[in-house]
Amino acid sequence: MADPDILLISMVELIEGVKNLIGDRGANAVMRDAGRHSGPRLLESLIDKLPEVLSKEEALRRTCMMLEELGFAKKIAIEGNKIVVEEDIFSDAVRTDDISPVAYFLIGLIEGFVQFMAQDKCVLNAESIEKGKMVFNYS
Repeated sequence: MADPDILLISMVELIEGVKNLIGDRGANAVMRDAGRHSGPRLLESLIDKLPEVLSKEEALRRTCMMLEELGFAKKIAIEGNKIVVEEDIFSDAVRTDDISPVAYFLIGLIEGFVQFMAQDKCVLNAESIEKGKMVFNYS
């Protein structure tokens, strides 16, 4: 089995390659969409199917809890209408100061989890993105 750290570094390098190929905005859009598509697939592999459809708020709460438990970040918390992510695994692996494509993958992953569990669209917008801490607004 492959080392998870090597897989993570490979993914981050892949994201950097996409950014170099299609630019920052294109990479952000592609990575967000990739997160949206992989979120439901990851959930299906973990829990098969949900016994019930959840409210968007409950789906968001469970998403934060699950992603934190799975090790995507040390802390993922809802604070009002914001999601605060601290010490995520992706930005630590990025060797440059620009972590926006990996942040947009995480945004898409959260949106995909919530949409799968609530069968309702959740949209996150980045308020601040920096290594060690990201803040997203949601609606």
